[in-house]
Amino acid sequence: MSGMSAKDVVLAFLKDWESGFVGAFERWMHPQALWQNTGLPDQQGKAAVMAWLHKYNDIMQMPYGRAEIVSIACDGDKVLTERVDHLWGDGDRRHSARIMGAFEVKDGLIIRYADYFDAGQFKPDEFMNA
Repeated sequence: MSGMSAKDVVLAFLKDWESGFVGAFERWMHPQALWQNTGLPDQQGKAAVMAWLHKYNDIMQMPYGRAEIVSIACDGDKVLTERVDHLWGDGDRRHSARIMGAFEVKDGLIIRYADYFDAGQFKPDEFMNA
């Protein structure tokens, strides 16, 4: 993973969603990662990130995704993405949402991942009350 640009790391992370979020997060999250999602509590450290991701998967039952990149901007170790995230599971459940993402890369891994979106596209109460 070393030698990759920040943009390449982020695009590889997003591509790996197609095989499952858990594997992608395990592979690309820095041990000190910070994960931030609109309307949900911040998750600090890879263990907390992974615990939250498993909670998400348990609730949403959509452990796979594809990020359709609308635009991307990079400045050093920072990457901004405008995307449409398409999520799915093993059944018929599907969901798509427009997202603005901010990433910061350190040592070839994602140390900060923040998504900004209209929370009405999702149901954040499902997470808060689980």
